[in-house]
Amino acid sequence: MTRRFWAALPILAALMCGPALAQALPPEQILRIVPNADLQTLDPINTTAGVVQSHAHMIYDQLFGRDAQQRPQPQMVGDYSVSADNLVWRFTLRDRLLFHDGAPVTATDVVASLRRWAARDPHGRQILAITVSLTAEPDGKTVVWTLNRPYGLMLDALSKPAGNMPAIMPARVAATDPFTNIQDTVGSGPFIFVRDEWVPGSKVVYRRNPAYVPRSEEPSGTAGAKRVFVERVEWLNIANAQTSALALIQGELDYIETPGVDFLPMLARRGVRILRTNTLGAPGMIRMNHIHPPFNDPRAREALMLLVNQEEFLQAMFPDPALTQVCHAFFVCGSPQETNAGVPPGLGSPAAVARARDLLRESGYDGAPIVIMDPTDNPFMHAATLVLAQQMQAVGFRTDIQAMDFASMAGRRANRRPPAEGGWHIGLTFWNGLGASDPVGNVPMQASCDRAWPGWPCDAAHQALIDAYPYAASAEERRRILDDLQTSAYRLVPYVPFGQWYLPVAHSPRISGILAMPGIIVPWNIRKATR
Repeated sequence: MTRRFWAALPILAALMCGPALAQALPPEQILRIVPNADLQTLDPINTTAGVVQSHAHMIYDQLFGRDAQQRPQPQMVGDYSVSADNLVWRFTLRDRLLFHDGAPVTATDVVASLRRWAARDPHGRQILAITVSLTAEPDGKTVVWTLNRPYGLMLDALSKPAGNMPAIMPARVAATDPFTNIQDTVGSGPFIFVRDEWVPGSKVVYRRNPAYVPRSEEPSGTAGAKRVFVERVEWLNIANAQTSALALIQGELDYIETPGVDFLPMLARRGVRILRTNTLGAPGMIRMNHIHPPFNDPRAREALMLLVNQEEFLQAMFPDPALTQVCHAFFVCGSPQETNAGVPPGLGSPAAVARARDLLRESGYDGAPIVIMDPTDNPFMHAATLVLAQQMQAVGFRTDIQAMDFASMAGRRANRRPPAEGGWHIGLTFWNGLGASDPVGNVPMQASCDRAWPGWPCDAAHQALIDAYPYAASAEERRRILDDLQTSAYRLVPYVPFGQWYLPVAHSPRISGILAMPGIIVPWNIRKATR
């Protein structure tokens, strides 16, 4: 094992080398992180990929953040109010907000950014549909958002830490079509993206923003003071879990977002800190393409739902059962929105598999190969893909597993062409448990046809339940909608859950001050001690 590490040292050295300025920094001023995926796109509005949302938190800021208890707190906003009838929201920016190019952040920038975000985000689309006006006041610091009916989740929407993050950009950047990736990465956040050192597939570099003025409150989640104690952050794409684990032990790395689970005991024995930062874990999702056969037929989707045996998936993915949980709740086990409504009995059992075989035959499936995208750079997702193919073959599906990295899969799933022409049938993914627990923010749950997340479920009755949730007049009505929505999900099958897991981060004992926020890397507040 040690010999393999030393053999990998030239690779690590190449990843960590940089310009003379970076090499001149003392080691405690450079934070080296291995994120859970490679950063290949830069637009937090045009993708829900977790690595892109973590990137967005580095360079952008939001009107509101979320504290560790998931309560919205002012971030860029200095003061806000809502009218007695809950129809008019006023947000006034705090002082000394500057973009990375030195320009002040204005209400015009905020309005443009919110309009771009709202065109893609489920919460945003709901709010936009009831918007009378969204305007910047002449003072340049105040935004007024007027609605035609109250929206109970306004602050929750504006403080979203993941999914489609409502990042505030310069108006010139926010003018980009929301379905086109931005290239200009000027933000106002605590770090600046160093484009000249970005090597897709290898390294991402950020430097401290010296003009950033943090809030005065104590940091908590993405809320409060974003104080930066290092000059430079490097994200290193090291796909080999053993290489990254040994590099962390040797002090060449500081933080691994998703360490290889096989190496957790070794890391702990060698003094590495193992920390759970995501209390809601990550639900696994089997996403099928609803617009092409066979999964445009609800019987084929139901067959897939019935055949999935979650225990087999989780056992193949993770050796330690303490990291996993069988979960059939679409809105995440352990969350306030968890419900058992509508769950069919015996999912994955022999009786369910037999019924799946019948449904597949009734759907008219013609035996064409099912293209399954396989993200081989993620060991546990690759293991899950192989289990799925085996379970599908047992009921009569033919499968065509196509290997690719996770970032390539995220790009390919936007392809609406038939699978034989570069499209796809199935892709496995996992979601931030916080986002998946939100009936509106659970993006793959949406059934808004062409506007839905790739896979494109289309069902007006299902979507109506999602759209009704923010307007529930009582907790009892909200619970009823949740139950109805999950029952509808088991009818529609927008995706199939295949379990829930809780992966810790691994970090050097030299760093401290890590803030917990489900699904993203929070790099501010981290201090790094000398050796």
